[in-house]
Amino acid sequence: MKQRCAVLAVFLLLGLLLVPAAWGAVELKLGHFGPENHPSTIAAAQFAENVEKRTNGEIKIIVYPNNALGSPPEVLEQVIMGVIDMSLSGQDQIAKHVKLFDSVAIPFSMQGYEHADRILDGPFKEWAAPELEKIGLVYINSWEWGFRQITNSKRPILSPDDVKGLKIRTPPAMAYQAAIEALGGNVQTIAFGELVMAMRQGVVDGQENPIGVIYDLKLYESQKYITIVNYLYSSMTHVVSKKVFDSLTDDQRKIIIEESDKSRLLMRELVRKQEQDQIADMKSKGIRIDTPDLAPFQAKMGPAYEKIRRNIGEENFDKWMEMARATAK
Repeated sequence: MKQRCAVLAVFLLLGLLLVPAAWGAVELKLGHFGPENHPSTIAAAQFAENVEKRTNGEIKIIVYPNNALGSPPEVLEQVIMGVIDMSLSGQDQIAKHVKLFDSVAIPFSMQGYEHADRILDGPFKEWAAPELEKIGLVYINSWEWGFRQITNSKRPILSPDDVKGLKIRTPPAMAYQAAIEALGGNVQTIAFGELVMAMRQGVVDGQENPIGVIYDLKLYESQKYITIVNYLYSSMTHVVSKKVFDSLTDDQRKIIIEESDKSRLLMRELVRKQEQDQIADMKSKGIRIDTPDLAPFQAKMGPAYEKIRRNIGEENFDKWMEMARATAK
């Protein structure tokens, strides 16, 4: 009898040792605003898959794209409170809590994608991370959203004068609005979820977004003129609730950072490659796409710079511009 009990005890112990790690998995929610077919969702899926694999199922990340957990401001608020574990939040949303994030949107302060990478992956991250920690967020990485272009249904935009009087939809973000106003546009604020219908119904004349958004939402169907101005860069910032991050082991935190690094690079690669293909496809559909001289547009940014400087503080404005100069080529 004792021998039988001993054998049973051994099998029980072996059974406990062989229980899949996933049974005790920690589930983390990742919310973001990118559409389901957008590079952000593809990169987030890779991030979730790799984290689960490398932690042997100890961490399972559930990705909620397309505002499934709420609007961008709501999702970020819930990450700050620790209700949602992590998000890919727009820099304009974070700027509502940490003003220096609006410096990323200083118009024409970046020369292109490689310049953006050098700033955001280097001095900006070192500068911003401690400020995010003060509000309960861990700054993991800057992913991508892209340089923003202007579309409209009225006329080609070849100079700032062509923007004058156009009703242009922007997000409810100070820097974006200041830039369009400086060009003479009449800024209109419409929720992102209502953008497609507003374009179709002609509620506004135009809007501004990265090429990927213009293409994925088929805004070109009602916006026949696209102007490549790269007037402003916007990013998705991967942030995690500090409370959640601190609850993980050192190894788990390291894996999350490393896999976010890889997915950040994947998203950038996808966004940039797809932009060229999408531009070519829209041209084949008869959409007019212009690439004017940007110097006259930048020359109009004085009022926008003053407004942004007042909003984020002179020290923050000057620090960003110095970082931009130091990382330019």
